[in-house]
Amino acid sequence: MLHFIKYNAIGVMNTLITLATVWILHQWLNWNVELSNFLGFVAGGINSYLMNRIWNFKSHNQKRTEVLRFAIVFLCSYGLNLAALEGTKYMLAHVGALHEFTVWISQFMKPTFFANIVANIVYVLVSYTLYKKWVFKK
Repeated sequence: MLHFIKYNAIGVMNTLITLATVWILHQWLNWNVELSNFLGFVAGGINSYLMNRIWNFKSHNQKRTEVLRFAIVFLCSYGLNLAALEGTKYMLAHVGALHEFTVWISQFMKPTFFANIVANIVYVLVSYTLYKKWVFKK
């Protein structure tokens, strides 16, 4: 149970790092949302690998193999994240039934930032499963 709690604590930290990076780059500096999203995930991914290896999984696996597996999971999870980001962006902009929601959410943030949050949820669910079952498997 402690393992699960630690993983979630790291996940919250990674999510905050990712979202803060995207917020700064996209909301404040007006950078492209895809680039901001990618850089946010790189920042969160670096933290994720280090914290999970050292603190949570206390891995003694061969670093080279583990880093390669981590990179594969990161890229696959990020690919799904990007698909969710683009799909949510499209739906918020083009699906009439979501128009009122899009207007409402615009009071608080750019709809593209909201799409990033949805995409981040997809990333967390996929990456957690693959990190636990494959990357940091003893």
